[in-house]
Amino acid sequence: MGQAFDRDNAVLGEAEGQTKREVFEKLIDKFPDADRIEIKSRPSDAPVTPTLAAELTGEPMLRFFDYAHLPEKLQLASAPFASVAIHVAHTLERSAERTACLRKLLEAKDCAVRATL
Repeated sequence: MGQAFDRDNAVLGEAEGQTKREVFEKLIDKFPDADRIEIKSRPSDAPVTPTLAAELTGEPMLRFFDYAHLPEKLQLASAPFASVAIHVAHTLERSAERTACLRKLLEAKDCAVRATL
């Protein structure tokens, strides 16, 4: 998400996109006379999906924790594991142990989803 501002710091408008570059280009096109443009990775109140977290942290394993495509019953089983995986990727240094932790979480998530079936 991004915003364009005038010289008085009044918001001229907003734009959203998949990447910061896309947001920037939309804002430049809409508000070519903007004095300042600010771009954020995501709105602070938006949920962090595993795919978004994978982009932000550079941890590709997080994409395996996506659950939006699952039926609601299976989402309930899968969502807590996604939250923990995102927390792990954001708080621990990249290492073999972090990768092992995520792999074991993924195995546990898969077991929980199968148990729900």
